[in-house]
Amino acid sequence: MKVSLWAEIRRLYEVEKLSQRAIARQLCCCTKTVSRALQMQSPPLPTFPSTAPVPATGILAAYCRQIDALIAKYPKLSAMRVCEEISRGPEGYRGSVYAVRRYLRKTRPVEGRVYQEVVYEPGEAMQVDWGDCGSLSIGRTKRRVSVFVAVLCYSRLCYIEFALSQHKAEFYRALAGALNFFGGSPKKVIFDNLRAAVIRRLTARGVMRICTRSSWRSAAISAWNRSRARVGIRNRRALRK
Repeated sequence: MKVSLWAEIRRLYEVEKLSQRAIARQLCCCTKTVSRALQMQSPPLPTFPSTAPVPATGILAAYCRQIDALIAKYPKLSAMRVCEEISRGPEGYRGSVYAVRRYLRKTRPVEGRVYQEVVYEPGEAMQVDWGDCGSLSIGRTKRRVSVFVAVLCYSRLCYIEFALSQHKAEFYRALAGALNFFGGSPKKVIFDNLRAAVIRRLTARGVMRICTRSSWRSAAISAWNRSRARVGIRNRRALRK
């Protein structure tokens, strides 16, 4: 049992006061799992995959050392190339490449995703983006509702403004509203690939004028990591629902 599942079961039972059957139905798990989690007074110990070498079976067992030596020297070597290397000579491997793939899948270490942490100073940057909030009926017409989100990168202070279009005029007005709300101007503003701000990846003239008057660094106008503003957009969608 995962620690997260154990904690959620305990929370639903002790805080939300749900029955065991209701918890099992909400978490899509068995009632026995819920009962076992409630009987455990401490979280379960995390289980880690075994790092012991996995022995190969069949005719591939005689070539394990050769495969391990190849992978140690060339970690990125594909299963097909490994199969070609161990098949050389009269005493080479005569089996299928699928057995080699299964062996490499169990023995080769899995590379995790690499993340880059970005740190900002107070007043250094503000991230800006548009979000979609569905549509709104106005008379007989349905209008698209958009939300403008501006987030200060250091404090995560967020400004939102709803609009019925994403045209340049709406964008500039919302940007000015964000600066008035924050009570100042950051050193740089990081835009997404907004049509109002970027045209074929070249900075729009209107945005350049705003940057010049506000002493922003125009080099910051480019595609950016959308984590902060996207979180704000998701929160605004949830509030609207």
